Amino acid sequence: MITGRNVTTPPTVHVICPIYNGRVFLPSFLDSLQAQTHAQWVLWVRDDGSSDDSGAIVRSYADRDGRIRVLDHDGERRGAAQAFRWLWDRIPGAADYVMFADQDDVWLPEKITRTLEAMRTAEAERDGAVLVHTDLVVVDAALREIAPSFWQFAGIDVHSTSLSRVVVRNMVTGNTAMINRALRECTGSISSDAVMHDWWVACVAAAFGRVVALPYASVLYRQHGANTIGVRRSAAHASWRELPAESLNAFARSAKVRADIAIAARQAMAFVSAYGAALPERDRIFLHEYARMPSQGFLRRKWDVVRMQLLPGNGLLRNVGLLLRA
Repeated sequence: MITGRNVTTPPTVHVICPIYNGRVFLPSFLDSLQAQTHAQWVLWVRDDGSSDDSGAIVRSYADRDGRIRVLDHDGERRGAAQAFRWLWDRIPGAADYVMFADQDDVWLPEKITRTLEAMRTAEAERDGAVLVHTDLVVVDAALREIAPSFWQFAGIDVHSTSLSRVVVRNMVTGNTAMINRALRECTGSISSDAVMHDWWVACVAAAFGRVVALPYASVLYRQHGANTIGVRRSAAHASWRELPAESLNAFARSAKVRADIAIAARQAMAFVSAYGAALPERDRIFLHEYARMPSQGFLRRKWDVVRMQLLPGNGLLRNVGLLLRA
């Protein structure tokens, strides 16, 4: 049962979007937001120290559209993760639904409508914290299609939603996510040790609520070489001609894989520190063990990858490569 508001009134969806030197792509994003079939939204923007005219572009839109709010800030360059965290802390407490946005994407017209429908269906089934996320269309800088499904392109298993899976690999792309008020309240502030805002919130949803995947591509996910988080095709989908190159690349990326594991492990420790008292014992044990992985010896790390079932299960080559690089 949905409580706390009049269900006959279309709810306001609050969208948070830090911007940084995005003048080339911002108008396309803002135009796509204004073209949404669900018109009850508010966009909260932080200019994260742009050196171009991004701030002026957003303010010009805000002058013509009262739904766009540009928040004053200290002028400090925080980076994407901390800029999202800053905005998260400033959304009105009464907001029922929050979405994340990236300045360089294009939202398809029914993105909010369809995500909200899936959210309200999930809420009607039972109370509690819910995160709904969708697929994306991968496009280049000129919006030419690269792949119709980001989930397939990147080899993402959206059905593995246990905390032990999500803390290892985030399957939620933030610019597709909608969070309800129960999940916001359950999350509280996002830790400064969070790798990214969407990953942290997805972990909270996996631990204490539900992660709902809507098989609909709601965003044109632009790849242009300057993305904070970009797209890499899964090796599981490489052709046989590409396998030798993929094998060499797997070894070449060893240092990055170990660095990524260390970052995720630090986030896991922060997560168990923040929410450990409320977690089941099995989740606390897993998080502690995963957090210790970077400090383990060479052979112990390999054993932990197998013992903790950390291989993604989407291709022999990728799994062997990950095991060798961990």
